Amino acid sequence: MRLREAILADLPRLKREADQLGKINVQDGTKGGRSGASAPRWIAVDDDIKEALRLAERVSLDGSRNLLAQNESYLDFQRGVVRPARDILRTHNLKGFHELRAAYACERYEQITNHLAPINGGRCYQLAPHLDQKARAQISYELGHGRIDVVAAYIGRRT
Repeated sequence: MRLREAILADLPRLKREADQLGKINVQDGTKGGRSGASAPRWIAVDDDIKEALRLAERVSLDGSRNLLAQNESYLDFQRGVVRPARDILRTHNLKGFHELRAAYACERYEQITNHLAPINGGRCYQLAPHLDQKARAQISYELGHGRIDVVAAYIGRRT
């Protein structure tokens, strides 16, 4: 999920979908106005996602359906929570939250192909081009991109 998607996610709905369907539909805070039933983005739920949902539920304030307090704006949350969190990421040599999306994309590539992502030295694109293409399409969908070529920025190019 993008940072905005995670902050604005309807946590009770996601938990219900995870429990009942084994997948969640990322709708809230999506980029480019692609939200709701008109642009579903279903993501399979694994143990990491279940744990993230449990943690988000624990830190969500009473009366809120997402990570914002009832009287808090997205900008206030950015200033009070996101900026300090970015500082913590930088102390661990991470430029920001976008690098976490790249790490997720590389993990998903490895799960789908059983090969390292190209950026990590993998050569699935040479050994099994069809599998590489399938993984890129799936990751593009999960990350909410409409174009498969954008995935190269996360997992590496076919070179």
